[in-house]
Amino acid sequence: MLDSVNLGWKLAAAIHGWAPAGLLDTYHDERHLAGERTLLHTRAQVALRRGHDPAAEALRELLGELLADEQPLRRIGALIAGTDIRYPLPNPNQHALTGTFAPDLVLHIDQGTTSVAELMHAAGPIFLDLADRQDLRATARDWRHRVDIHSAETDHRPADALLIRPDAHIAWAAARGEPTDTAAPALRSALSGWFGTP
Repeated sequence: MLDSVNLGWKLAAAIHGWAPAGLLDTYHDERHLAGERTLLHTRAQVALRRGHDPAAEALRELLGELLADEQPLRRIGALIAGTDIRYPLPNPNQHALTGTFAPDLVLHIDQGTTSVAELMHAAGPIFLDLADRQDLRATARDWRHRVDIHSAETDHRPADALLIRPDAHIAWAAARGEPTDTAAPALRSALSGWFGTP
């Protein structure tokens, strides 16, 4: 399913004529990486099921103990769901969230609360301002016909702003307090690189 979502929005961009050069080519590298991760956890599951000697029993018992704790359980769950992938994206100075699956933050907006997952129901790209960064919203406005722009607050802000692709992977993030002279050009580059010329 994640293969289809990754390819689907890129094909739609090409069909509608706004796909930047090389966008369709990103599908192979990104989903090849996901395939390698799937193969890794499949092999690990086979290894856990093999054998009934003391070493195999000890491995299963130890893994069972680890999975009783929330953090390892979440990590294994993300591995199985395919949401643990961090796509290698082109900027070496990128935020730690760039390339990862967007966290499902609870968002406080004028109308009450929503979440990143609810915003993603529109199945389009999202620019999410989490720090009232008018400078970054102004930059994103040039793409308003392709990118939904939202402002919200969240209790545990991971960045000042997030640019989220339709497949829910973060294309760009602004570090907390990042100055406009570095954040705005980086956002413009990410918007152009993923969503074409405004």
